[in-house]
Amino acid sequence: MADYNDEEYEYNLKARLEILKTKINDGKVKIAPHLIDDFRNSIANIQYSEDGGVILYTVDDRIRSMALAISHFDERDKLKKQFSLFDIQNAYFQIIENKFQPIFKKMIEENINAHQLASFYSSNDRFIKNVAPQINEFINNVYEFWRNIGDVGCWHLEDSIDNLNGIYGGDLFPSYSENIASKCGIYTDTLALPDPFVRSKYVLENSDDATRVYYFIKHGLNVLKYKDLACIDLTYPIVAILPDMQNLEEDDGRDIFRILGRNDAIIHAQNIFRTDFSSEEDLIDFMSAFKTIEDLEDQIMNKDRILFDTEWNGNFRDNFNRYKKTIPENILVGTTPGNILHSQIVSRMAISNELLLKSKQLSGVPIIEAPTSWKYFNWKLEYDSLRAENHYSVEGLHILKGLDDLSHADMPWIGDIPPESLIELRRQGALHEIRDILGDSIQNLIETNPENFNATRDQLHKNIDNSLSMHRKKLEELRQKKWKFAGRDIGSWIVMGGIEVAAALTGTESWGMGAIIAGQFLDPPQLKDIPKKYKEISAEDKAVKKSPVGLLFKSSNKNN
Repeated sequence: MADYNDEEYEYNLKARLEILKTKINDGKVKIAPHLIDDFRNSIANIQYSEDGGVILYTVDDRIRSMALAISHFDERDKLKKQFSLFDIQNAYFQIIENKFQPIFKKMIEENINAHQLASFYSSNDRFIKNVAPQINEFINNVYEFWRNIGDVGCWHLEDSIDNLNGIYGGDLFPSYSENIASKCGIYTDTLALPDPFVRSKYVLENSDDATRVYYFIKHGLNVLKYKDLACIDLTYPIVAILPDMQNLEEDDGRDIFRILGRNDAIIHAQNIFRTDFSSEEDLIDFMSAFKTIEDLEDQIMNKDRILFDTEWNGNFRDNFNRYKKTIPENILVGTTPGNILHSQIVSRMAISNELLLKSKQLSGVPIIEAPTSWKYFNWKLEYDSLRAENHYSVEGLHILKGLDDLSHADMPWIGDIPPESLIELRRQGALHEIRDILGDSIQNLIETNPENFNATRDQLHKNIDNSLSMHRKKLEELRQKKWKFAGRDIGSWIVMGGIEVAAALTGTESWGMGAIIAGQFLDPPQLKDIPKKYKEISAEDKAVKKSPVGLLFKSSNKNN
């Protein structure tokens, strides 16, 4: 029970009630039909003093909660109007430019990449001694900036219902070797990238100076590649750099990801060892018992579920030892090979959970470009579905179709757009016309999964082949128009690559409809119809509540 004599509380409650009253009168508050009678009773019970003021003890908890929520959203709207996403991005890039513009200019002039320049500087003792002391002050300034304004930036995307947001995850930041917006610029409206300084908080605060300097320089140069795309004066930018706000919380806001990751690790370990574990403690005791790599390997029943890096070709022992070398020596003290493997699985699963939750928060589509992260993301979807099947006692709820044979076949897609062409295309408003031409060819590919999740593999292949064939025809139609943006023909943007498709119908309540699609290249106009499609499925079977779907494209670096 609140203390109604507290003057500050009374003042705030009266202010909130006034906001609620105004919103109701303006028709901006909608009450669900099944709550209308209760709401009317609560309103009827409110009493007023002779001067017209509300007698606070007659306001029940229902109205107090509603007033609090409405006042929160009212304050959000005011802050969003005061600080546009354009303003926030410009202020952020001003901070980055002040520190990195000189060496960014050097990188462009010498035609080298961020990794090469960061490696050079981080191997120079004199440069390390000069730069390392500056890192803490810089990142503290960045952290303080985001603590003050980061929530507002996230609210802009969270409330952008009609915007098609791509939410990058699975790694610290997109690769230094390319511009990820060149791949996604046709298929998303705004691509949300994580601030790498915030995401690398632990590394920048705890590593040796050479490592800190390397990531400091590399991140600064990589971020500046996206300045023109982020600071474009549109309602929503092509790219938005936003922080992982949980990294900036005083208490560790990442705990929820680790908890979810540990839960997924139990199921993953059961697949690896073909052993049931009743709890995390049970799993830890089991893993701790393996004192040598040989002991650990002898108990592994399913090596297909052990993955350190998709690019490593060695056997289990070789890859394990290679992974072990990436771990700081102080962390290895007192650990066993089993502990190391368990920690690696938990970390990977936590990353997948983080991407799903962040995509829901920012009303977006998960985007993964790292094949290793993609694999764990698929496993995570599978485990969610298995939980749902057990919870609802429903069989066949889960599908996971990895179309390996199709992934080796080349198909065309728009994946090599020069940033300057992308900017001109957006400024001219040509994006919607391009999407209209592409039509529903990708949509048909996506809808194959929910509509036929009990279909045979052969039928699924047939449907996808038809969709890819249609997409190829639409791209050829687009090529024939010979449009040019910033001097580049649109046909030159079409690249060839393989495609993998994965889907899972899950009943895990953690994920909202914002996490429906996971992948890299989707046809946005039809994405808006996907939630309705899944709601229709959910209406038929309450067990099917959330449905992430995934596409991963692999460029083969050759034009069509």
